[in-house]
Amino acid sequence: VLICPLRPVERFRDLLPEEVADLFRATQLVGNVVEQHFGGTSLTISVQVSLYTGKPVSNEVISLS
Repeated sequence: VLICPLRPVERFRDLLPEEVADLFRATQLVGNVVEQHFGGTSLTISVQVSLYTGKPVSNEVISLS
């Protein structure tokens, strides 16, 4: 699952503190749903910080797996 901020930014540091808080609140909510749906007991949460991650996105995203 990829979770993106509403406002596109090139770098994580460009997000406002409120946007970071919202992004991680959304990550927590989605993570809870994913764990419940799949009966999981843990999550891996990673922040992809640029195009150099090899992913076809130009925005900062949080990946849940």
